[in-house]
Amino acid sequence: LSALLTVASAQARAGCTRNGTVQNGDTCNILSARDSVSTFQLANANNGVIDPLCDNLFPGEVLCLGLQNKDCTTVAVVQSGNWCSTIAGAAGIPVTTLLANNPNVNSGCTNLYPGEVLCTASQIFNY
Repeated sequence: LSALLTVASAQARAGCTRNGTVQNGDTCNILSARDSVSTFQLANANNGVIDPLCDNLFPGEVLCLGLQNKDCTTVAVVQSGNWCSTIAGAAGIPVTTLLANNPNVNSGCTNLYPGEVLCTASQIFNY
């Protein structure tokens, strides 16, 4: 019953443009990389559903992957040793665009971690 309610709530979420289903063993980063959604966007689109540590996912749960006009599908997975400048350069975008689309990343780019999924689109999404 809980799974059915979750499916209904994800689909009913106002402005949700696409959904993804949690698989066994998924973390927010794994789901984000598989479904081309930044880790920040996944959390933002499921505010109040996913907890801050993202440790309350369950297999079969349907989550909103993007909201209307806020659905970045161009992403990069952070690798060990990556900096904002290397990620932005590989994507062909300015660092300012990378930071605007990933408001969870601080201006010094010191809080990146391997496995995190970032939006690398040239379009700026106003979260």
